[in-house]
Amino acid sequence: MSDDSDDDYMSDKLLENCGTTDIRPGLLFNRTQKRTHEIHKKKVEAKAKRPKTYKEQEKEAREKGLNTAISSDNVGFKLLQKMGYKEGNSLGKSHEGIKEPINVVLKESTSGVGREKHVEDVIKKKAQLKHQRIENCEKEYLAARHERTLRNLLRSDYFKSQRICEELDEREGITKPVCPFFWTKQVVESAEDSEEDESDEEEVITDENLQLILDYLRETHLYCIYCGIKGTDEEDLKANCPGPYRVDHSDDLD
Repeated sequence: MSDDSDDDYMSDKLLENCGTTDIRPGLLFNRTQKRTHEIHKKKVEAKAKRPKTYKEQEKEAREKGLNTAISSDNVGFKLLQKMGYKEGNSLGKSHEGIKEPINVVLKESTSGVGREKHVEDVIKKKAQLKHQRIENCEKEYLAARHERTLRNLLRSDYFKSQRICEELDEREGITKPVCPFFWTKQVVESAEDSEEDESDEEEVITDENLQLILDYLRETHLYCIYCGIKGTDEEDLKANCPGPYRVDHSDDLD
């Protein structure tokens, strides 16, 4: 008898292995696999027996023609030989010319001739217009922001020059502004005891009015609001002040 470690010939383990190790030719496939194989085999046979469509025949004939070299008996080929052409060489004087015919690429889409190019042009044009709109929006935004900055600077310089003009005039004993807008609106209205309807009017701020105040401060008080200095005389102001405008003192408007 065999050793105790060997499996008994009637054990369950031996019986289970019988079903998995049987490799007889007749049991190569189970029923499902066999059925699938038979169906596939029938499809292949049916396809081989089916007559080829006109499109398939046309494709085969075209590929056969393209892959077949021109016969030496061809009239055109004989003419090329008389002109010095040798089989296997390229056309022309240069030896770097093409030796094979240009491959034929058939149009398979159903769109008309030139339709695809037209669609590509339309898409490209739309992309360009979109890019242009974005650029225009950016320019408009930057222009609006620059204009807003200029307005804020104008208001700031205007009210600052009014307060300084009022203060310097009072130091010189001037009790009334040369022009009403040279001083702040509240001071002028208080001095003139204006009527209520006039006090509600909004003050107009312009570059021209600001420049008039700045010129008055420089000529009368030798003062520049941008430098923040008061010159001893006109020559001293010119020597220490770069100019009467904001752009002369900074790069805020660049």
